[in-house]
Amino acid sequence: MHYRFFTIVAAVLVMSLTSCNQEETRDDAPKAYYDLKGFIENQIVYLNEKKPEVNKTAILGSKREVSKTREVDWKKELELFVQADINKPSYRQSYEVVQNGPLHYEYRLKPGNDLPVVYLKIDTDSVLKQPLRVEALLRASNKVYNSEKKIVLNTSRHDNLLGVNAYEVNGYQKLIFVEKKQFSIRGQIGL
Repeated sequence: MHYRFFTIVAAVLVMSLTSCNQEETRDDAPKAYYDLKGFIENQIVYLNEKKPEVNKTAILGSKREVSKTREVDWKKELELFVQADINKPSYRQSYEVVQNGPLHYEYRLKPGNDLPVVYLKIDTDSVLKQPLRVEALLRASNKVYNSEKKIVLNTSRHDNLLGVNAYEVNGYQKLIFVEKKQFSIRGQIGL
């Protein structure tokens, strides 16, 4: 039951990811916005090496599961945060820069644009200039599918570096002719 429940929650997230634009950014291209993808990819490498214990709570509709594990596929676990990066060439003119540093970055989708990231907010550390908190709202819709996900990631200092210590995804998915499904995933990382 426990494994099956997390498989269903993972399937919900994967299904929502496949509806996002998969356009890649060249690594050497200048970044118009804060490089969230670079930060998250570094965190994935770090977490895969450290294998910290994660206390995870997943809620799908009225069902709730709690687990504790060190066996986490961090690339998959943090994929939505990679998807929230807006440094894609075709996105360059699509976001209003509400604030662009030095400690707070906020970008909002301009009216008339239909992209998955509605907004992205990043608060950074004054010394390391790396994220203390990331928040984004992702939406996807087509004729048969509609979803919304608010994602939040928090970091704390470990060994003079900032590392992810908590993350959460809250949202819903709605398929045509099927009742809206609310879901929530929270992870607390013990380093």
